[in-house]
Amino acid sequence: MSDSDRLKGLLDGSIEPSEIEENPELYSMAERIYGRDALEEMGVSRPAKPKVHGISVSNGNGGVELPEVEATSEDASDAVINRRRPVFSIVISLLCLSIVASNVAIGIGSYVPLCEDEVVPKDLTYSSSATVDEGSLLISWTVTGMNISSNYSISWVVSENGSNEIVDQGGSSWMAGETVRIQTENWMVTTPPYTYLSVLSLEGVAIAYSNGTVGDISVMSDVEDPAEGCDENTRLLWSELPEYNDLSSWGEAGTGGIIDGALMTVFGLLTLRLMFRKR
Repeated sequence: MSDSDRLKGLLDGSIEPSEIEENPELYSMAERIYGRDALEEMGVSRPAKPKVHGISVSNGNGGVELPEVEATSEDASDAVINRRRPVFSIVISLLCLSIVASNVAIGIGSYVPLCEDEVVPKDLTYSSSATVDEGSLLISWTVTGMNISSNYSISWVVSENGSNEIVDQGGSSWMAGETVRIQTENWMVTTPPYTYLSVLSLEGVAIAYSNGTVGDISVMSDVEDPAEGCDENTRLLWSELPEYNDLSSWGEAGTGGIIDGALMTVFGLLTLRLMFRKR
């Protein structure tokens, strides 16, 4: 039977199923015209693929041909993220290295106000005066520049006969409701000269002194210089990081400790490894 006769028989349905099964091209044409389901109902099977004689090349799947799967959008996005990840890691590593290095050089506290100075009045004054009137020693203390709601106290030791006999040893404490306080105490004395020592404290810490001897020596007062604060200590101590608000968590810039050196080494090596890593 010629090809034209087979084609005619395929179109009018007079062709034998065996002839379709033996001719792959004819089966393919019939499948496009009638559909595979219709051919199966007619008892027509797909032609067997002829074996290739000669050397067979393995495709790595045991001879089984697997359908090619196109890369999904998720795979493509993962690939983009993987390409960007080293750049992001390098930026983070460089940022950490810069923070540690700047903390040693100039101190984080120079541009980030994390430290809080202790509350000590800069304009605090503390003075006293003493007089004797008819066997009564009168001492008056004056404190100015106090912080409202802070706790202050004055402790004293009063003596006579050139500090050989103690007349009184005591004190007074209060919470400041105003910035100025004047406190006066008096004692009965008999043997001059009369001396006294007094200490002004803020929150339990001595901050000023006022001593004197009535008659021979003038009264002397001394206010302690304020300790170095956050402005002088701008380097954050990493070991004290949880208590960064406390002045004790800060040190002088321009110097570094073991932790500073270790962090700079770690971030420096990490940055170099990320920059020169093979992709």
